[in-house]
Amino acid sequence: MACKRLIFVWAVWLALPLATGHLNVLISQAEVMKLLGLDAELYYVREGVVNNYATGFVVPVPAHIADLEFMWQALGRRPLPYVMGIDYDVRAARSAMLPPQVNISERGFVPTTLQTFRVRLPCTGAISEEILVTIQLNISSPERANKDVRLLFKRNKICLAGVSTIVTRNETARLAGDASHSSGGVLFAAGGCAAAALALLAGAAAAGTLYKRGNKARHHDSIHTSYTTAAYGSHQNVLLRLDTLGRPPSSTGSYATIASLHKFPFGSRRSPSPYATTHIGEHVYAKPDSRVSYYAASNLTHVSQQTITKDRITDPAEQLRLLTTPRTNIRLEILVHEGTFGRIYKGVFKRGDTYEEVLVKTVSDAASAMQAALLVAEGLRFFGLVHSNVLSPMAACAEEARKPLLVYCCVSHSSNLKRFLTSCRLGQQAAPATRELVDLGAQLACGLSYLHVQRVVHADVASRNCIVDEKLRLKLTDTGLSRDLFPDDYHCLGDNENRPVKWMAPEALLHNQYTTAADVWSLGVTLWELATLGASPLSELDPADVGAFLSGGYRPAQPHNCPDEMYGLMSWCWTTSAAARPTAPQLLAALHDFRQALSTYI
Repeated sequence: MACKRLIFVWAVWLALPLATGHLNVLISQAEVMKLLGLDAELYYVREGVVNNYATGFVVPVPAHIADLEFMWQALGRRPLPYVMGIDYDVRAARSAMLPPQVNISERGFVPTTLQTFRVRLPCTGAISEEILVTIQLNISSPERANKDVRLLFKRNKICLAGVSTIVTRNETARLAGDASHSSGGVLFAAGGCAAAALALLAGAAAAGTLYKRGNKARHHDSIHTSYTTAAYGSHQNVLLRLDTLGRPPSSTGSYATIASLHKFPFGSRRSPSPYATTHIGEHVYAKPDSRVSYYAASNLTHVSQQTITKDRITDPAEQLRLLTTPRTNIRLEILVHEGTFGRIYKGVFKRGDTYEEVLVKTVSDAASAMQAALLVAEGLRFFGLVHSNVLSPMAACAEEARKPLLVYCCVSHSSNLKRFLTSCRLGQQAAPATRELVDLGAQLACGLSYLHVQRVVHADVASRNCIVDEKLRLKLTDTGLSRDLFPDDYHCLGDNENRPVKWMAPEALLHNQYTTAADVWSLGVTLWELATLGASPLSELDPADVGAFLSGGYRPAQPHNCPDEMYGLMSWCWTTSAAARPTAPQLLAALHDFRQALSTYI
């Protein structure tokens, strides 16, 4: 099947610089399947042409995989000299991973026959950690007319507590490894199926992002334990020490309590607002023989039993195949938002004999193939997720590789939440009441809780990535086109990556650690956006200073007219320690309590 071959889009090929290294370097079809789940070989160098896109991508290595195998061959009559080195974060590895092992020497010659060498990344199973490993391979050309080749292979090694991959037997170098291979497909071609090209790029981007962002610190952030009744069986009221920023915790500090809802049905009982007005310190204390509130325990356990989709399809090619619809079924009508290369339309989608009003994301003629592919990659992350507060793609069309269409269900008068809030702040339409803003925050917390149950880390929770309709029903969306449509919210800190710096948790900003706790930090910033009707957080700061600002203990100020209880929730989300932050279900419970309290005074 053509789409199973997953060939690179021709524009990526044209962008590759030529390097006359006269060699092949690749990983086999079995190795690609093992790491990325794709049925194809992956050439890093083919007949002297270096695939810079492939070498620049960070490939995730799951915890149960220790051995990485590479194949190489000098194409001339004599071997090519090489020098190999491996660099990794020793401090991050700590006791999680032993030093990498290689079954070839540091210096030697690339053989003239296709052979295999192995790099082993052994996890100890002692703790959970992620370690970025960079394998550097410098290959010299004996001919002056040809350039030397410098290759970097980046691997994000995931180690989990309890999963050991240490091999005790001693293995000598075996350059003459199994060189046989079956080319079910080749990830290094000049042209091919447009849909397959998009699927490949989407698969690579999505796979790396999910593994990189979603697996950090599982030892304290496990979905299996965090959201079950048993996990909170002894914690009814969580006592939060409240200390002013900059002061060390004291035994005489004040406390606030999350009141338990026990097992009363939703909304049948009002709990007092439990949150204080000051910043919250680092320590969380729990009283014994009690339980956390209804939503953090029983209700979310019930939700998870109904909604965890264990068989959800995660293969991007299959996702795209199931979503694909003819271009004739999609009609673009009104352009509602446009950036440099991204566009969002209101349109109509034909499903069988019925017509539905939809949102359609696409790109302009000025977009590159990579930008088009990233749009599809971000959209496919939410494939198969069904929740009233999450917006998932319902159809896609990739007949034109450079202009894919992603179709989303929507109701009339839906708009981007950030743009809606801004128009309210500018007086262009009536602003929501406080209880309605709190309800929007609760809906967002509900949608984020569902994503976390499904083991999805959003990594960019913000008002710009939500839509809201005329009845103030909110849906959390993927991040496709956000960097283009809201460029002022993203900044590059010298690493060639535009990131939502002012929405990011310190560990994500400084160490690229994306977890559910980092999502909760961003949710706190989004609550601040709701309270200010779409103002930009930390607008007085240069993006380069945000990391130092947060590390120094400073946080966004309490907005004018923002209730103390609301700001107390934001402050809890902004606790420096990721483990001390609330979970999304706890925020849902607290926001529900506060909304109910506000309703009694209306």
